Amino acid sequence: MEILITVLVTLAVLLGLIYIGVIIGAVRASLFPIRIHQFLSPGMMGFGQTNFEVKTDDDVAIRGWATKGSGDLVVVCAHGYLVNRSQWVPVSQQLVPKGASMVFFDHRGHGQSGKAKVTLGRDERQDVLAVLKWVRAEFPGKKIVMLASSMGAVASCLATQEPGGEVDALVLDGPYRSMQEASDAWWLFLGGAGVAKWMRPTALVGPWLLGFKPGQIRVDLALAKLGSHVPVLFFFGGADPIVPLSSAKLLEESVPGPVKAVTFEGATHGAGCIQYPAIFRDELEKFLVLHDLL
Repeated sequence: MEILITVLVTLAVLLGLIYIGVIIGAVRASLFPIRIHQFLSPGMMGFGQTNFEVKTDDDVAIRGWATKGSGDLVVVCAHGYLVNRSQWVPVSQQLVPKGASMVFFDHRGHGQSGKAKVTLGRDERQDVLAVLKWVRAEFPGKKIVMLASSMGAVASCLATQEPGGEVDALVLDGPYRSMQEASDAWWLFLGGAGVAKWMRPTALVGPWLLGFKPGQIRVDLALAKLGSHVPVLFFFGGADPIVPLSSAKLLEESVPGPVKAVTFEGATHGAGCIQYPAIFRDELEKFLVLHDLL
């Protein structure tokens, strides 16, 4: 009997250690994710393509592409978590023929940019600031619009609060209201309620490995500090667990200037523009024309 109890206790301890290891490993893998290969470029679509590289203030190399248009608008595209600069390349087909220049870049820890811990928007704001500095030197006097998704949208909003982060408009696809809210819903988004239940301890490990508390990052508070002259267009998924409609509403209400929110019925996080491409293209173009940007 004593031997059996010893075996069971040993087994329980071993399983517990394995579980803790899985939790820590999952969080670490989230902060240093696998890089997805670039799958589409402006050059492949028949547009001009120039490579560029900039360094952030914390010395991370950010690499990207630029396509020069004939007009006065530059659209700077920031991708979401786990993808890369290829995400927004299809928009070139709509905007470049109308004169817009397009700038695509890989956030830190993604694509071909330098290795760094991914912080889901906080440090990525430095990527945005470095690219905007390059854009202003390369396209002097042009109007600048950020087209950004999820993590990139959060980084873009945070960047607007710092010198050099000013833009003429924001087009934001699925920005989460707070990093805490996004972190809490991440495993639900990836694997459903069962996975979310088992991965709940990551909420304790995450801040330790991140080096800051996710609750400190509030996108709605950053948006509230925008100038009243900066228009914002939101795209949200109606079935997005990371940005529930209640949070989407709070984000919309936080903007002091002109704002419009488009909700894609039944779409999950970041999927609306893929499931409803005609609506996305139409709303994007109407927004740019309405505010004399295109």
